[in-house]
Amino acid sequence: MDEAIDKRAEMMGTARVPSAIIKLAIPAIISMAVMAIYNMADTYFVSISPEGYLGTAAVSVYMPVMLITQALSILFAAGGAAYLSRLLGAKEKEKAGRTATTTITLSFLSGVLVAVLGCIFAKPLLLALGASEGTIGLALDYALVMFIAAPVQLTNMAFNNLLRSEGSAVQSMTGMVIGAVLNIVLDPIFIFTFQMGVLGAAVATALSQVVAFVILSSNYWRKKTIAPFRLKGFRFDREIISYITRIGSSTFLTQLLAAVGFAVINVCAKPYGDAAIAAFGIVNRIQFLGFALVFGFAQGYQPVAGYNFGAHKFDRLKSAMGFGIAVALLIGLAVTLLCNFFAVPMMTLFTTDAYVMEIGVPALQWFTAGFTITAFTLIMMMTHQAFGKAAGAMILSISRQGVCLIPTVIVLATTQGLWGIMISPLVADIISGIIAVVLAVRIFKYIKITKEEYALGLLNPNEEQ
Repeated sequence: MDEAIDKRAEMMGTARVPSAIIKLAIPAIISMAVMAIYNMADTYFVSISPEGYLGTAAVSVYMPVMLITQALSILFAAGGAAYLSRLLGAKEKEKAGRTATTTITLSFLSGVLVAVLGCIFAKPLLLALGASEGTIGLALDYALVMFIAAPVQLTNMAFNNLLRSEGSAVQSMTGMVIGAVLNIVLDPIFIFTFQMGVLGAAVATALSQVVAFVILSSNYWRKKTIAPFRLKGFRFDREIISYITRIGSSTFLTQLLAAVGFAVINVCAKPYGDAAIAAFGIVNRIQFLGFALVFGFAQGYQPVAGYNFGAHKFDRLKSAMGFGIAVALLIGLAVTLLCNFFAVPMMTLFTTDAYVMEIGVPALQWFTAGFTITAFTLIMMMTHQAFGKAAGAMILSISRQGVCLIPTVIVLATTQGLWGIMISPLVADIISGIIAVVLAVRIFKYIKITKEEYALGLLNPNEEQ
């Protein structure tokens, strides 16, 4: 079994670069896409429940909280995964094991913290995020169940990222896909058969996450991983925690600022009624499917880039970057075209309310207009993570979701009204895309210089930059 595990890791450094990336990316894309689809299924079943668009609005109000929870999980999961792939490339298996244990433990403890604080402050939090008198009860039903499930949700994210980073993409995909499919099956049962409405959607989601947890964790207790999870004799290592949080902080900020951006959109849309909040909620669910495709591909790309950086294979690294950027751009373009040409049928899947459609159709077209730029920015952020260059990754993460999007939404919503909210993501994409191009030029120069210095024995690429 050890030989098979070693071959799995070596694949990232010896197989044809496109083949290695695709082999890791396809399970990640499937996993992310299924997760996005089951999120959309939640919205779909809630939208046709007796609660109607009020139920959709209630779930949409909770979405920023969901993104914040995911942001916290990604802080450890993405940082731990990026570090793990570099350690495996450098043949430091013992430290890789401690990194995996640290990542999983921190994720679970963070989930417990989210559960406690979330249950205590749920109502004022949801009201601040745009819940109205008509939706606060439904939003509370949904949120409280999701908060209780937070420890499992955060730990699943750690399992998923760590397994993929060591080349176990299929194992990573299996648990997430089974959990997501189960969620889709349970949704109508709890919502309609048991007549639980929005609460039923939350219960279905929580149960599916527990099943995914059992499947993903089995890879560790059955000892089928390269980097094992061992609590015996385990102590937190400040160096590992520092590195994980530094590298993961960029993705964490991306998700956190996405949550803030979504909350700002909800608050700005609130004067236009619950129907407007429902419309933007549906748009974001659809948009998330496109984001999942790009992010899934990027998750297959990152371990290959990180492994070859750690193994000093610079030619393979450069090939990985070229292939990664090209495919990400194609996915982004496809999302833009599909969402613009098929906006009406996409929105019709979730609502027949005339006012929701009137807002949702143009919003979907504008929100996805700059998706090619979004894809490029994301792949460059993952590249900086793979290299351990936290500063560049941080700049890219906060540029689109924070520095650009949030002020843009506020200013344009104030001056242009509802239309201003719709065009804000495109404006933010253009600004952040310019920043991404500048950093891309710098990173290619960095590869060239580092390759020359390493050839002369002047630099160890595994040292922190």
